[in-house]
Amino acid sequence: MAIGKTRTSVLSAMGLVLCAALLPVSGCAQHDDPLDAGEADGSRLGIARLSVQAAPTTAGDITRVTVTVLSGPEAELAHDPDGNFSGTLLLPEGSHQLVGNAFVGDQLVGTSAPVSVEIQGGAATQAVLRILDLAEAHDIEHSPIVLGLTYPLSTVVNQPAQLSISAVDLDDDALAVEWTSDCADGVFSAPTAFVTDFTKPAAGTCEVSVSVTDGELSASETFSIMIFEESQAQGAVIIDGRFIARPVMRLTLQWPDASCFVNSYLADGTCQEPITAPGRVELLLRVEWGDSSPGLVEVTDSCGGAITYTGLSYYHMYDWQPPTAQAACSITARSTNGDGLSGLLSAAVLVSPEQAE
Repeated sequence: MAIGKTRTSVLSAMGLVLCAALLPVSGCAQHDDPLDAGEADGSRLGIARLSVQAAPTTAGDITRVTVTVLSGPEAELAHDPDGNFSGTLLLPEGSHQLVGNAFVGDQLVGTSAPVSVEIQGGAATQAVLRILDLAEAHDIEHSPIVLGLTYPLSTVVNQPAQLSISAVDLDDDALAVEWTSDCADGVFSAPTAFVTDFTKPAAGTCEVSVSVTDGELSASETFSIMIFEESQAQGAVIIDGRFIARPVMRLTLQWPDASCFVNSYLADGTCQEPITAPGRVELLLRVEWGDSSPGLVEVTDSCGGAITYTGLSYYHMYDWQPPTAQAACSITARSTNGDGLSGLLSAAVLVSPEQAE
């Protein structure tokens, strides 16, 4: 099945995090700096340094972020090349409540709960605003699923061949069908119906395609129909030829200090690290059967160790207890597919007794 155009939606639990470092500047302002004079009542001013890391939302990318001091000023943060927002607020010493809002264009897409901050002279305060996504969560779209397709392999000239397709859309979208052919003289009785007849006035082979769409996403199928002359005494055979290869294997040896793997495509099947005996080695055998069916699998060693089958998951799994004496061992895997073709793979490894201290 071929899938038509796709559409991507980004879901977000946005949770924009706003870190505001509130830095009082009393005592370090420059001459003529408005902070030096403070407010009319003698209170000192502090600077709230604000930074927001924006995330994509269901409404699009954030274009504007504002931070408002309740019963006070509002600051619009600048958008930097990295996609973040930053800015400053001048705040008098004391307790304040900050609220952050995020916009896509003029649309409000996120807001935070009020957060209390306390500015104290000679100290730095950090506040975190969590600007939460206001958009409703929604799933991505799904293309139609073809449930069935029926058609004849052949017909005769001017004799209608009935074609039908059935499909479902899990988003409950209305579906539309379109039948097409690469034969210019081929005719569909109802090219946009789920069931149609195909007729051709001359002998030949036509490739027929059918597409099912929900208006945005689509699924399609393609097949061939052979058209014969009505009086023709010859027929045709449609051949589906497959090459059946021998099984391809990958064998992995794992022991406490190291591991080694070999596969059917490697030029060298010798493990470079020795195995220390006594000990336990885990063998993992992966078999690719190709177009044949799975068959028998066997793993043996050449040096008198003990191999125990432990189970099957993604791999055939074995435990190997190597011999306790020094030996050059070959671990050999044999697999035979349902067509009787066998594969062979071995790993060579040195077993060395543990040296007494």
